Amino acid sequence: MKRVVISALLLMVIGICGSVEAPLKQVMIDIHHSVEGANPEVNMVAITKILADFTFEIKDEPLTENLLQEYDVVMLYQPYANLDDAEIEALVEFVRKGGGLIICGEHDVGWNDSSRSTYNKLGKTFGIIFTSNAVDDPTDKMGCYCTPIIHNMAEHPLTEGVTQIVLYKPCALRISADVVAVARGDDDSKTIGAEQITGEDIVVVAVAEYERGKVVVTGSHTVFDDSFINQPDNQTFSINVFNWVSEQAVPKDNSWVTMAGILVIAAVLVLVIVLKKR
Repeated sequence: MKRVVISALLLMVIGICGSVEAPLKQVMIDIHHSVEGANPEVNMVAITKILADFTFEIKDEPLTENLLQEYDVVMLYQPYANLDDAEIEALVEFVRKGGGLIICGEHDVGWNDSSRSTYNKLGKTFGIIFTSNAVDDPTDKMGCYCTPIIHNMAEHPLTEGVTQIVLYKPCALRISADVVAVARGDDDSKTIGAEQITGEDIVVVAVAEYERGKVVVTGSHTVFDDSFINQPDNQTFSINVFNWVSEQAVPKDNSWVTMAGILVIAAVLVLVIVLKKR
């Protein structure tokens, strides 16, 4: 009889272990601060289908701590409007607690100075700011100078399986010493616009770690869009971005299910040990 009970309990443990799965990571794409007509629901279909471990939700409302705490990753997409101080504080706190933040920039023609300055107020916390320009390359380009092929890649989890990425008119980034420049220009790369930068001083992708969270900053959102996702190696790069930036994010939704499962398993194992000793 004892063996039957122990066998039943062990089967219960196996069943519970099989039923407790890691919850999907929740991604929020912010369009409240995007240019009018921005539509990631249509333009980012491919990446949302590829990333089976993530769910994506588009939000058009002010950013607050209560809103952000529901997500593991927040993406600021195609910037245009200003971030206010309370929203900046909420985003910094979100990252500090372990959230992943993706900030997409924009070229100078499509992004007004006042909006860029508020994004830079946020970015300064992580050591990354946007400049007012667009990156061109006369030799490494996809069709026109304004669509540079960036092949000067640092060794980093974002660049695993990646030799180049293609973006439309990315702006260049300025970074502090402790930030990793993941993708740079090459010898003949240059910027067009108010802030002139040349060669390898041009940074189009940078990453930072802040407290428990991670931040990825790109000079353009186009690397994630359907119109560019099949350009080499944008798809692999995009997958790497979401996987890396979410590594330290603590899943919020359904975390109680995992904890409850662990407690039940522990209780059952204790009971098995007690029965074996009798």
